[in-house]
Amino acid sequence: MFAAAAVAALRRESGRRPHDRRLVALIAGLRAADPDVGRWWDDHTVRDYASVAKRIDHPTAGALSFDIEIVAAPHASDQRLVVYTAQPDSDTARMLPLLSSWSATGSPARPASGSAVG
Repeated sequence: MFAAAAVAALRRESGRRPHDRRLVALIAGLRAADPDVGRWWDDHTVRDYASVAKRIDHPTAGALSFDIEIVAAPHASDQRLVVYTAQPDSDTARMLPLLSSWSATGSPARPASGSAVG
């Protein structure tokens, strides 16, 4: 779950920056606002890496499903490498080439003859 991984990353940061008042206040606010955050915080999980699944509802393409790998840079706590991948032969994998061919102001490209998008 993405939210639990985010809390584990916050816990890692709190260990690196225990005197950061803004971070301490952020964590306190999140814990007060959501009982799940408090539960995840209290399990003491610390992570530099997360692997999660995410669904994005695109206004034109519909539901897109991704596997996401998130790796924290060991000596630069404010940097992350985030990689989104689609399962081979999935609807998302078939939709990505079409989506990437669209421009911000142009018309969408048409699928090649005989190929189905859906």
